[in-house]
Amino acid sequence: MKSPPIIDLHEDLSYYYVSGASGLSFGLDELGKDLPGRHGDIPKFRKANVKIVVSSVFCLLPTISPRIKEKLSGGYGFKLRAWTPKAAPLTSLEHVKVYYQLVKSYPNDLMLVLTRRDVEEAVKGDRIGLLLSMEGAHMLEDPYDLELYYNLGIRSIQLTWNFDTRYAASCFSAKDYGLTGEGEELIREANRLGVIVDLVHASKQTHLDAADASKLPIINSHGNARKIHNTPRNLDDEMYEAIKRTGGVAGFMCALMGGERDVEACADNIMYVYENFGPDLIAIGTDYFGLVDTEPPRGLEDITKIGNLFNLLLDKGMKEEDIEKLAYKNALRVILEHAEKWRNHTLEND
Repeated sequence: MKSPPIIDLHEDLSYYYVSGASGLSFGLDELGKDLPGRHGDIPKFRKANVKIVVSSVFCLLPTISPRIKEKLSGGYGFKLRAWTPKAAPLTSLEHVKVYYQLVKSYPNDLMLVLTRRDVEEAVKGDRIGLLLSMEGAHMLEDPYDLELYYNLGIRSIQLTWNFDTRYAASCFSAKDYGLTGEGEELIREANRLGVIVDLVHASKQTHLDAADASKLPIINSHGNARKIHNTPRNLDDEMYEAIKRTGGVAGFMCALMGGERDVEACADNIMYVYENFGPDLIAIGTDYFGLVDTEPPRGLEDITKIGNLFNLLLDKGMKEEDIEKLAYKNALRVILEHAEKWRNHTLEND
């Protein structure tokens, strides 16, 4: 089939530059070049028909902690480094600054997604939209700090990374306390601003509580099915059902698939959710540039290989119109519902 437009719900572009490509199998270079082996860049995005990249603002730093390293490595199934949220506010600002610089450096290719008009321009026009998403709420000293980050361009927020926060329990929590009172207030504030609430890395109870608390659709931007691969980072059926109940979407990532790490395993995860929860829940969230200390699956080495996945899903019985929902229509529906609340912004895209 002809490649449909793509909205990728999670890539770690700023991590790539802030870290100097640490833990990735390709070197550092300008985003305008088609660098062999790199997960994505402007030429690859254009070749794959990528329209919007939900771009992570990662607020953690690598450190030495045997306990954290053991917990993360055990949950992910491969050796990972340890991370710390120390200095999260300043770290997050550096990541935001990278996106500003990328848009400034490539004004004919990239744009920030700040308004509903920007969403529509990115989908229909020539420039690739970067929609900024906070990866974890560690930088927020209280729920009302979210508006400060909104004014910097943030349009989505994860309540946790793999650590508990004052707002919610994470997927690796020793005690799943779910959403806290401050977490409920953060969701109310996010709903007021139209900031998308992303439950990736959050615990099961956090998913269930957030689905009850949010007046707008919630998402899980990049995870896979726990029925296929039983790890705390993946989603069980109740979590999928909670997201579906809000009209949200779940994005499938290039890791945590179980069995052979290849495009077939990714397709199996998507087909499980498609067959059990329908075509309106599924989306793409590759985690490209965030596949640190590991490799992407065979057949999905970079964003241009996404057509391999679509063709395989067709072979497995997915309808072509539902491939389009997976590729961009479901994610676009959720983004546009939130964008109704996005006010005109002081930042300019030109």
